[in-house]
Parts: sequence; C-alpha cells; structure tokens
Amino acid sequence: MNKFNTREVNPSSLDPTKSIFSKPINDYLDKYGIQLGLNWVTETAGVVHGGRRNGADFTQQITFSVDMDWEKIAGLKGFSTHMIVMNRSGRNASADYVGDTQIQAQEVYGGGYSRLFHIYDVYGEQKLWNGRVDIKVGRMSVGDDFAHSPMACQFMILSTCGHPRSTQSQQGFSDWPGAVWGGRILVNMTPNSYFEVGAYQSTPWPQGGATGFYWGTKGTTGAFVPVEFGYNPDIGKHHLVGSIHIGAGIDSSHFQTWSSQVLNNNKKDFRTQFWIQSYQMIYRHDAIDDHGLFVLANYGHDSTTTSTFKDFYNFGFLDRGFWKDRAYDQIGVMFTYYTIPHTLRHAQQFQVAHGAPLNGNGVFALLNGAPGVQGDSILFEANYGFAAYRGIMIMPVFEYFHHVAATKAYKDATIVGLKTNVTF
Repeated sequence: MNKFNTREVNPSSLDPTKSIFSKPINDYLDKYGIQLGLNWVTETAGVVHGGRRNGADFTQQITFSVDMDWEKIAGLKGFSTHMIVMNRSGRNASADYVGDTQIQAQEVYGGGYSRLFHIYDVYGEQKLWNGRVDIKVGRMSVGDDFAHSPMACQFMILSTCGHPRSTQSQQGFSDWPGAVWGGRILVNMTPNSYFEVGAYQSTPWPQGGATGFYWGTKGTTGAFVPVEFGYNPDIGKHHLVGSIHIGAGIDSSHFQTWSSQVLNNNKKDFRTQFWIQSYQMIYRHDAIDDHGLFVLANYGHDSTTTSTFKDFYNFGFLDRGFWKDRAYDQIGVMFTYYTIPHTLRHAQQFQVAHGAPLNGNGVFALLNGAPGVQGDSILFEANYGFAAYRGIMIMPVFEYFHHVAATKAYKDATIVGLKTNVTF
C-alpha cells in the first residue's frame, strides 16, 4: 500500500496529462530557466435531432506557451514571465445547427477568434516570501485566476469550461482568448487557503483585437475589480482533495439596461457578479493525486438589469482511475440549469408585442440574439475520456439542450461529438 492507503498503480505510458515528446527538451531547457508547451485540441459536434437543423461542425485550437524563470536566467529572485500564442479555426455548431447563440456545444469556439495567429497572455509574475504572495501584471484575463477550476474543461459544452458561463458572458470578466491590461495580488493565508484581488481593463470584445496585438486603451469603458477567497481541503487518511472558491466582481462601466434598449430612454447601469465554485473527491481509487470520484457544483448570479444570465447552476461528477486496467481513463457527467433576467424577458416580450420581425427561418431575432422570448434552460453532458497514449486523450461526448437558447423556438437538441486533447 501507499501513503493514501489505496491500491497501487503500475507505471503507465498512457497518462494523458504528460507530454508526448517535449519532456526531454524541457528537462534540458530547465537549467536555463525556459519551459515550452505545445497543445492541440479538436472538438467536433453534430446535431442528430432537434435544434435548428441537423449537421456537424469541427473546430480546433493550437496553443504554444513560453515560461521563463528569471531567477535562473538573471538572478531575479521569484520573477518569471509568461506568454501564450494560439491558432484557432473551424465553425460554431451552436450557431449553425443548435440555434443557441449563448451556449456553445464546442467550448473551444466559445471565444471566437478564428485566426491563424492570436497572442493571448504576456505578463510578469513576482513571488515573494517563499510564494506566500504572488503578483501578476501585464496582458492577461480575469479568467486566468478567478472562478477557475482544473475540473471545468473536462467537459466540451461551454456551460462550465473554463468557468460557469454566466461569469464569462460579461465583457468585464475577460477570458481566454481575450486578454486585457490588468494586475492581480494573491495571498496564501495558510497552506490550504488564499485571498486574491485584481483590477482589469473593461473593454468590449474582441479584447486585444482579432490578433491580440491591439494593446491600446481606446474603447476602454471602465475597470473590472474581482475578489475571491479559496479553500482547498485535504480530508482524512485517503487525502480526499477538493476546492471551493467564493468570489464577486464589479464592472464600473455603464451599460444600457435591457429596458432602455427597447424604450430608447438611454438608462444605464453597472454590472455585478457573484460565484461559488467547488469540487470535492468523495472516494479515492489509487495514489495518483487526482484519481477518484469527484462531485462538482457551481453557482453564479449576475445583476439583472444588464446581464445575459440571472442564475446559473452546474452539478456533476467526474471519475478518474475507476478502472484498474485503464487507470487513466475518466468519465464525466454534468447538468446545468440557468435562468434569464426578468428585465430581459420583459424587453423581449415588448419587442414581440410591438411587431418584432421574423427572420428567414421563421423565428424572431430579439435582444440578446434570441430566437424567441427567453426563460430558462437545462443542459446535459456525458463523456468518456480514453487515455489513448501518453499526452493523448480521446473523448466521445453526448450533449442535450432542453429549451434551446432558453426558448421554445426550436425542438430540444440532441448532440453527439468528439473531443481530442494532445499535449506534445
């Protein structure tokens, strides 16, 4: 037995979290303070029943990262720099076939930017007092550090990856692949808890422009200030690990309210957000840190006068290491329920009552890009991740959209898909 008092796992060449061939390169570069990363994600989703129409789309993302440790390079204790560039291409199955403009069936397409080259993060990081304090400044996104969970992107639907959808639907909460000017200070209060606060530029999409090289302040409407408290439990002799984050953010920008957009009275309001994210291992299978049965639960709430979502709930399970002979396979299930602000719904009802036109598909084109008056929706995903080889995960996916786009404009959509993740 091992320190977790669980079954042993034989060394395996199938760990999808490892790299295929870059480890020897990075082992060599490490003494010079340099680490490189290369990752390729593909996502294919097809509507087989319901939705707008049947059909499938493919999208992909290639990312290249450079991390530099300036303590090794130039003796600058605790200082490092980080950069990520990417290529994105493909089509959006939710827009083409599902009929939902808010929830993407392929999370990779969630940020758009179908570009040959896009620069994302470029920032400096300073760690002080043996890592007790961590400071970041530069071009980055709120989502790099706030409302972030390593479990979120084990699913293909955008309701959880990389954050509860309600948080990233607002411009102030910038997220991959959109970067803004910002800074963040994190204090590790204990080995298991932290507090962080940040301040970020609030600017409309596309943040940084289509290629990510626009670093100016033109178009900036205000500042987004998030705070978050986190606790990472480690329970019992089996070390049942977990995490819970509680956070909030306020955007000082002023946005037209939903009612003002139909009444033309120019009424404006700011935006606030609140979130709780959690995952907890409830049963451990083996000695690998994240191998066990996890329960995942998230909640997000947004201000109702200007936001796309009101209340957003995720609840699911992720099980890793349950099969001894395939210890690196995983299975995931996620339920999502969300509601639309009543102010948005009333504005859409006003549009319909006053003769909102139908588009070419015989559905409305209302505020929020909705095909009808919005209310609530339920989303479901089940997937199985096959650890095909070291650095390679192949994941068949099933998704179901009940009340597509939180309306009854289309029949419920049944979607099948395939996600692959390759770490070179």
